[in-house]
Amino acid sequence: MDDVQAVQLAARGDADAFMVLVERYQAPLIAFIHGRTRARDEAEDIAQDVFCRAWQQLPRLREPSAFSGWLFRIASHTIITASRKRRPATLENGDVEVAVPPASANSSVDVHAAVAELPEAQRIVVSLRHFTGMPTDEIAAVLGIEPGTVRSRLSRAYVVLRQRLARRMEV
Repeated sequence: MDDVQAVQLAARGDADAFMVLVERYQAPLIAFIHGRTRARDEAEDIAQDVFCRAWQQLPRLREPSAFSGWLFRIASHTIITASRKRRPATLENGDVEVAVPPASANSSVDVHAAVAELPEAQRIVVSLRHFTGMPTDEIAAVLGIEPGTVRSRLSRAYVVLRQRLARRMEV
C-alpha cells in the first residue's frame, strides 16, 4: 500500500492503514526530531505526540500525496511547543544543571556528535538528508525554504563536518 492509499483509508478511520504510515515514518521522524532536540527519549516522546496529532488532523489533509511534508511540519510545530514548555533543571544553589554526554571513540557516535554541534539550520537539513534519506526538494517543502537554500546549508555543513571529523580522527 502506498502513502496515498494509506492516507485515504486512515482519514476515513482505518487504524491499520495509519499504522502502515507510522511504521513507514517513525524512524525518519524520530531522526528529524532528535536532530532538533538532541535528546533521544524526548525525540521519541515528541514523535508519539506528532503521530497522535496527525491521526486527529488527518481528515483535514486536503492532498494525500503531501502527507510526508505535512507530518514533518506538524513535527516542527510540536518541537517548538515542547521547547517552550521545557525548563532546565535548577539546582538548590540556583545553578542550571547541564547534562554532558560521555566521550566515545565510536565513529558513528563521532558523526552524530559532530552533527549535533552544527548550527540548528544546518543540523536540521543534514539530519533530514542523511538520517532519514529525504530528498532536497522534500526537505525544502517541509522547512518552507528554497531547494537552493537546502543545498547551500548542506554544503556549509559538510565543510564543517569534514574538519571536525578529521580532527577527531587525529586524536
